[in-house]
Amino acid sequence: MKKIGIYGGTFDPVHRGHISLANAACSECSLDRIIFMPAYISPFKQDKKVTSGEQRLRMLEDVMHYNPAFSVSAYEISKEGPSYTILTLEEWDRILDGELFFILGFDSTVEIDTWFRGEDILKKYPLVTAVRPGVDISCGLDKFELMREKYGADIRVLDMDPVDASSTEIRKRVLEGKSISDLVMPETEEYILEHNLYR
Repeated sequence: MKKIGIYGGTFDPVHRGHISLANAACSECSLDRIIFMPAYISPFKQDKKVTSGEQRLRMLEDVMHYNPAFSVSAYEISKEGPSYTILTLEEWDRILDGELFFILGFDSTVEIDTWFRGEDILKKYPLVTAVRPGVDISCGLDKFELMREKYGADIRVLDMDPVDASSTEIRKRVLEGKSISDLVMPETEEYILEHNLYR
C-alpha cells in the first residue's frame, strides 16, 4: 500500500521550511507522495487578509520540481469556503488507494485536539511534524504523549535540522523592502516581486 502525505496549510507564501519538512517526511516516513493542499480560508484566519488561492497555488506549483514525489491540489481552494481538515482527510481517504498521513507544523500539532473533530484526526490518521528553531518543545512533546495515551495517536516528530523560516516573517520583510532570498526558493521570490505581493 502506498503511503501518501497530505500537507495542509495556508502557504502564504510557501517557504524553505515547508519544503525541508516535506523532504524529511518523504525520507523518514517512506512516503511515496506528498500532496500540498493550500486552504481556501483557514477557520482560524477568516478575519485576516490572505493572498488569493490562485496566487498561492501558483507559488506552490513553481517549487514542486524540487522533489518528484511532490504535487499540489486545489481541492480546498476550489471549495471556496472554510477548510476543515477532518472532512478533507476523510474524502481523500475514500478517493486514494493508500495510507494517508497528515503533515503539519509543530504548533498546529500541539493544538489539533481543539480543531473541528480533532479527536477523529488523532484517532484515524498518523501526524507528521517537525520542530521550529527557538521554540521550547518540551510542553509540546508532553502534550503529544497525552494524545498518544488518550487517543492512541500516531504522532511522528521528524529528526531534521530546524529551518528558521515563517510566512509571517517573509511578509514582514517584503513590506519593509528587505531581502527574503534566505527564506524562500528563487521561484517564489521572483513571483512575489513580479506580482507586488505583501506590500
